Amino acid sequence: MRFDKSSFKKSSFEDADIQKDFWKTKSYAERLEAGTFMTKIAFKLVNQPEPKMDKSLTAIIKRKK
Repeated sequence: MRFDKSSFKKSSFEDADIQKDFWKTKSYAERLEAGTFMTKIAFKLVNQPEPKMDKSLTAIIKRKK
């Protein structure tokens, strides 16, 4: 899975300030939803099922009681 850099563009400092003010007016839930959507766009996962996590890289460590 590769990051698609063509999905984004450079912006000026003025544009960035306008974006910052816009997102401050949104609720945390709206910001989270938008961030998730932008991540899907960046990795070309829009309209595709969520990828499965590769669990072979994780390990379960049992704690001693």
